[in-house]
Amino acid sequence: MPSRPVILIFFLLAASCAHAADQKPIKKQTIDAEADSNYRHPFEPLAVEHGTRVLIDRYHKTIYTEEGFATGAHVMLDIMNRDRFDVSYIETPVSEDLLQGQDVLIIHGLPNDKIELENGGVFWKSPLIDAEIAAIVRWVDQGGGLYVSLSHFPGGSGALPLLEAFAVKFRDGYIYSKEYPSFTDPVNGHCSHYFGMSARDNTLNTKHPIIKNGLPVAKVDYLCGAAIFRNPEDAVLPFPPGSENYNKGDTISESSDFYAGMIAFEYGKGKVVVAADQGMFRDFIFTFDTGEKVYVTITNPDNDNANLFINMMRWLSPKIHTP
Repeated sequence: MPSRPVILIFFLLAASCAHAADQKPIKKQTIDAEADSNYRHPFEPLAVEHGTRVLIDRYHKTIYTEEGFATGAHVMLDIMNRDRFDVSYIETPVSEDLLQGQDVLIIHGLPNDKIELENGGVFWKSPLIDAEIAAIVRWVDQGGGLYVSLSHFPGGSGALPLLEAFAVKFRDGYIYSKEYPSFTDPVNGHCSHYFGMSARDNTLNTKHPIIKNGLPVAKVDYLCGAAIFRNPEDAVLPFPPGSENYNKGDTISESSDFYAGMIAFEYGKGKVVVAADQGMFRDFIFTFDTGEKVYVTITNPDNDNANLFINMMRWLSPKIHTP
């Protein structure tokens, strides 16, 4: 394998899978992530100059506030560039004037603002203000394409007011299914760190236009995220029936047969995609304290995450029309 720069990103999965004192300790944890900087996804780019203009938000402390390979966005940006998307960045609050003439808006990894109150309470506040939400919703209704990527607690619900504006239900916790045990603690871990979504397991909706009308997608790697749902037909990656959502205290808040990891739907003349795992299209290779390296992202040769990203971007664009 070619040498790759190593980015020391210390993930304490103890924080994402908190355990009660009487439970077993976490068996392993990730200690760093390696950017797969030499990877180039093999696909046939669009032959026409479609002129789709993409805005990426980095004003609201998204993953793009980092620089270089630290974003984990190298492969996504390379795919968009080769597929003839014109990419630029948002450095100011979102407004109707800013969105004018743009085709796709990406808000990837939107954390909350943590406000500590004087008596010990904590208020998790969305960084989006009402005027930004109104501008985005009106723009989508007029034909724009929106991709929102979330995480789990406490960085998940930063987009909550925007999701509610599109009638998307969101549970900011940790999704768990007994069919997909935790990476770190298969016995007690209430955060299913890895889902291999496929039609065989009924966790890949092959009838959805993003899957049906695009490049082949048979398996999608999905990491621990939160729960989202809207209409059943909107689910691109439905979770197994009976999947559970756990809160920060590792206590169950609810279960549902209709949770999804990724949904996509039309809204007015526009389109919206929401994913509750911000890592599914990033180019990291995780390393555990056991020495094990795991591809769980867009560069995994055994998944179709890259094809799904291509399909999603083409579907969101109002200037690209697939069969």
